[in-house]
Amino acid sequence: MSRALEAMTAAYNFERDLLDRCKHRRLKRVVIPLAGGTVQVPGNFGDLGNVCYLIFELASGDIRKEASTWQAFDLAWALRSLHQTATGLRQLHSIGIAHQDLKPSNVLAYPETGCKVADLGCASCIDAPSETDGFVTPGDPGYAPPEQWYGWHQSPDFAWRYVADLYLLGSLFFFYFLRCSATHAIHLKISKIHRKQFSRTDFLQDLPYIQHAFVEALHDLTVAIKDFSGHLTSEIVMLAKQLCEPDPRLRGDPKTLSSMIAQHNLQPYISRLDRLARYAEARMI
Repeated sequence: MSRALEAMTAAYNFERDLLDRCKHRRLKRVVIPLAGGTVQVPGNFGDLGNVCYLIFELASGDIRKEASTWQAFDLAWALRSLHQTATGLRQLHSIGIAHQDLKPSNVLAYPETGCKVADLGCASCIDAPSETDGFVTPGDPGYAPPEQWYGWHQSPDFAWRYVADLYLLGSLFFFYFLRCSATHAIHLKISKIHRKQFSRTDFLQDLPYIQHAFVEALHDLTVAIKDFSGHLTSEIVMLAKQLCEPDPRLRGDPKTLSSMIAQHNLQPYISRLDRLARYAEARMI
């Protein structure tokens, strides 16, 4: 019991310290706590009575709740939230933090300020070790990128964690337009069409099957959005394709991959999503 308590306290302290770093750097697209500390629960609970807490600004809900209220698909809102989420993720990367558990429940919506990235409980920091550093899949397995299914990454450098974040960002496209994660979409194609049983012992050997299933999932994405996104469809699908590319060595902007710029650079996606959101917003006027 004492070891479990120590582990929970260490996890709390780690997340609190990361959030303090975010607050100090004034990351406006990351949810920052208003207060935090420890409170003693009434009763004879000993050490278990010391409960750590963080208090955050009340959001209207996460993006799942927002999307559930739409009478018709709100393309402008979806694109703007993707732009704001990409900005939050880039802000985290800029101070050495990889989120590793970005999913719809961890993107919160605020009436006045828009969407922000939340929950650093599974995050890793480039200069501060944490328990999640040793996990094959630090975040939710239902959203994990393909390389994490196998415990494979291209190098021991910390950057592979940022590259995994790109996939998680791209998976939000699938949430909005197909109501599932990119991981679920790929798994569905593999199990229903290819009936391929992966041993998950050799990522590179299985990669062609995964990529073929991904192409078919992108086709479903295209069909799902073309009626309301019009001529924006091809660019939206292209962004999802680049961000969710199953081969982490090829993930990201092709121009970045052929340059000296970091592979996980999110600025091209922030700029494109801002432009797409502006167009969709103007079309609503």
